Amino acid sequence: MAFVKGVAIIGLALILIILMSFWAAGRARIPLDAEARATLEAEGNAHDFITLPSGTVHYRLEGPEAGPVVVLVHGFSTPSIVWDDYFAPLTQAGYRVLSYDNFGRGLSDRPDAIYDADLFDRQLAELIEALKINRRVDLVGYSMGGAIATIFTSRHPDQVRSLTLIAPAGLGVARNENAELLTRPLIGDWIVRLFGTRIFYSAASQEAVSAPNPGAFLSGFNRQLEYRGYGDALLSTMRHYPLTGADAAFAEVGASGKPVLAIWGEADETVPYKNATRLMELIPQAQLRSYPSAGHNITFADPGLVTGLIEGFLRVQDARVTSAGPGGKPRGPMTRLESRRCGSCSHDQANEDGFEVQKPSAE
Repeated sequence: MAFVKGVAIIGLALILIILMSFWAAGRARIPLDAEARATLEAEGNAHDFITLPSGTVHYRLEGPEAGPVVVLVHGFSTPSIVWDDYFAPLTQAGYRVLSYDNFGRGLSDRPDAIYDADLFDRQLAELIEALKINRRVDLVGYSMGGAIATIFTSRHPDQVRSLTLIAPAGLGVARNENAELLTRPLIGDWIVRLFGTRIFYSAASQEAVSAPNPGAFLSGFNRQLEYRGYGDALLSTMRHYPLTGADAAFAEVGASGKPVLAIWGEADETVPYKNATRLMELIPQAQLRSYPSAGHNITFADPGLVTGLIEGFLRVQDARVTSAGPGGKPRGPMTRLESRRCGSCSHDQANEDGFEVQKPSAE
């Protein structure tokens, strides 16, 4: 009897220690409140903030006010810093460029909510409305941002002119046993709360090596770890967001006939390139550009390549608008444009002649 009581006492003590460590880890980070944001702005570590019905959002908006609006949507864990090298070339080309931190990431709020498709769709819709963007936008989504952009396009087709998807999630991601462990109730919450910062930092350190400026990339990534709620938001996203199974939204975009550009690294180990086969089935009008030596980090590892592809694709959309007749309809049939292979380059490059469609091989 004494032995049983002893075991019970030890068990209760362990539970108490676990609960206290869980609570203490949550309080170890500072809240991302108005005071913290004022400090971030004063130190030059933030762009602009706007309060939406769903929460406060950190965003960056630059470029000629009359230019076509390009909205850049980042992925699962790395905030909008992945788009830093996109602003200069796109704004200089005449586009008004908007990037923002998804809820739970970067310097945007970490609302106490379920991080599902509805939350991120609502955030983007509220942001566009609050910034008084009253014309159709060109959406660009990377990884999970590709799923967000696709779902937004399927739900708000009248607000989107074109869609660019860079290694988009939504059709499946590579199996990861560690990630599957984190999705389990209680144990996943405890691991993320106590060890999440170390886990996320380690992953970011490996990614930073591929960035043009590894120090700036890692600094921008780590800034979000200083505030409460980042790990909890990622965990909720893993449990509730359709990183796979969003086929219906892709099919709706395909049925809409909207112009779509897909960019993929064939060596992608996070969102496998074989998913491009499914994407092309669901969105037959999509133009696919793929690169054998590129991985999932193509967005920030080779911004020159990707911005060139985006700019070339958007020029075609601009031509469709400027050649339109009454009611916004084209004056004549649009010619299908094909690209030339760049003989002096290590990869195909977009040029003023347009794009070619490349069908992926099934694996």
